[in-house]
Amino acid sequence: MKNKQPCLLILLMVALASFNLFSEENASIAIIDVQAALLSTEASKQAFDDLSNSKEWKEVAEELQLKLNEAKEIQEKGQKEGPTMSDEDKIEAQKRLRSLSQDANFLNEKLNQMRSDLVNLIQQEQGPKFQKVVSELMRAKGIKIILHSNAVLGWDQGDASLNITPDVVDLLNQGDES
Repeated sequence: MKNKQPCLLILLMVALASFNLFSEENASIAIIDVQAALLSTEASKQAFDDLSNSKEWKEVAEELQLKLNEAKEIQEKGQKEGPTMSDEDKIEAQKRLRSLSQDANFLNEKLNQMRSDLVNLIQQEQGPKFQKVVSELMRAKGIKIILHSNAVLGWDQGDASLNITPDVVDLLNQGDES
């Protein structure tokens, strides 16, 4: 069994060397952060601005801030008056803080869901344009393989030509202008 492992390793190395996937003659490789590309476009930035200025967003954010402010006031009062507060008052303050915490968590989750829904909408709307732009960029630059930046253990980040994310953002923005 021990003799088979070195043979398999050598066989694998020979196969990879003969495949020669990563030679510049056969393939050009690029890296992209898909979500960063989609969310960095001017259209996406405008969509997030619209969301943060929407009535629903402002109402939820304002309500969240009110809950947080009230919780802060209760905590400050508890620190100042804690030693002189009755046990009943302390229990009521703790109950109110728990209630405010639950409310704040719910409101924060609601804001996160609104953001998440917008991201999904952007990805859905921009998906076809994104695919077209990436395909055209691959042809124009002679790229054979594109890897998602999260799937790559490392690359020469000093070589700007490897990361096509900024190029894709520029092309998506140009497409929005026309």
